Amino acid sequence: MKKILLISFLFFASTTLDVEAQSKYSRLSIGGGLNNFQKNGYAICPNPGDAGCDAGSGSSTPSVPYMQSSTAFNIEYFTNFNILKYLKPFVGFVYTDAEAYYSYGGLSGDLFFGKCKCIVVTPSLAAGWYIDGSEIKLGHKVEFRSGGDVTYRFNNNVRIGVGFFHLSNANLGDRNPGSEQVIFKYQIPFK
Repeated sequence: MKKILLISFLFFASTTLDVEAQSKYSRLSIGGGLNNFQKNGYAICPNPGDAGCDAGSGSSTPSVPYMQSSTAFNIEYFTNFNILKYLKPFVGFVYTDAEAYYSYGGLSGDLFFGKCKCIVVTPSLAAGWYIDGSEIKLGHKVEFRSGGDVTYRFNNNVRIGVGFFHLSNANLGDRNPGSEQVIFKYQIPFK
C-alpha cells in the first residue's frame, strides 16, 4: 500500500509540480494552533520525592509524564531573497499560553502544485532558542524545527493554510522527547 501511495504521489508531483515558479514577494505569516498536540514528553517534578517522579532514561532531573497540549501563537517573516535559487531565509517566533517561547531562523522553499500554481507546499528547517516555562521540557535550550506549510495561494498572493512541525534538540540535551505543532496560518505578501 505504501508503494502505491508513493508512486501515486510521485506521478502527481511530476505532472503538476513547478519548482521554477518563484514568489517575488516577502510575506508575513500570523497564526495559531496547538503545541505538543501529540501530548508526549516530560515535565520537571515540583516535589522530587513524590510518588510518580522518575529520573527517567539517564536524566538526573526527576520528571513526570507531560500529557498536555497548549495553545500556540506564531509569527514569521519569509524574505524574498533566494539562496541557491530555491531556498529562502525566514525567521519566526512562537509563544504558548503555558509561557513557552521559541524564536528561530532557517531556510524554506516553495513548491507550487496544480495548473493554477495555487497549492503551495513549503518545507522548512530552522534552529532556535527554546524557553519552556510551564510547558513540556524538551531537554535543551537549542531546538531544531522541521516541517512545513500546505497553503492555498489566492490571485493576490495571500496564502491560507496549515503548518505541521516537529521540535527536537537532536540529542544535545539529557533527554529529547520532541514536540509537535500544528499551526493554522494567514500569510500576507508585500514587496
